[in-house]
Amino acid sequence: MPFVKTADDVTTAGSILLLPAVSIGNVPQLAIDLFVNTLQLPRIGILDTPHLTPLSGPAGFDHQTNTRSVPLEVYQTPDKHWTIVQQRSPPLPHHHRAFAQELIEFIQQAGFAKVMLLASSDAALRNDKLIDGPQIRTISVGEDELTARFRALSVTDLHNAPSGEDGCGALKGALAHLHSAGVTKHLARLCLDAGVPLTACVSLVNEGDNVPDAVMMANAVNSALELMTDRTAQWRPPRSWEWLMPSNTPAEMF
Repeated sequence: MPFVKTADDVTTAGSILLLPAVSIGNVPQLAIDLFVNTLQLPRIGILDTPHLTPLSGPAGFDHQTNTRSVPLEVYQTPDKHWTIVQQRSPPLPHHHRAFAQELIEFIQQAGFAKVMLLASSDAALRNDKLIDGPQIRTISVGEDELTARFRALSVTDLHNAPSGEDGCGALKGALAHLHSAGVTKHLARLCLDAGVPLTACVSLVNEGDNVPDAVMMANAVNSALELMTDRTAQWRPPRSWEWLMPSNTPAEMF
């Protein structure tokens, strides 16, 4: 998958990749919107793939008024510690596996240290054990610092692996709980095969007004990763959010 750089000073080796999986309610994409717009991150490039629905639209962020929105946009923090991808369109039908394969190739070629994936799953299809307790869970491919940070915040695993279960079995058990989670299953399996550390933050949601779910996910991720270090700062949604839900419902509908 070609990485078309639009900035002069671009370094991805050793950076941590944060990206969304287009999932139910678009919660991961909305959470990414909050990070990019609040931190006013610069776009450093785009990714070109034939596996996503073509898209070209107006600027998606308040500080990027002279850019067009495209399917895959790449942003980076000034210290280059975090590289953030925003995905604005879903994979074409039957292209999820091929798109995930392109993602893992990009991850390896760019030299990312690890991957943080945001995903959502259909809460209507969760099992009884997931009804109670936190509705944000994690899936891990390989134990690393990111997983430990979430556990320290009492964000538990989506699947409690039995004692002695190997990594492949634990991952299979966790992925069985995912529904309408986009490329999450494909990418997690590919990361396991390639030895790429991955932590997925999964929000169990119902589709509707999912802004509160996105804010909750952004809060959880930021508490663990501290992208936004100012604890008093408020999330700043981009102006594009004005069109997420109708503000005035016509009375004639009732």
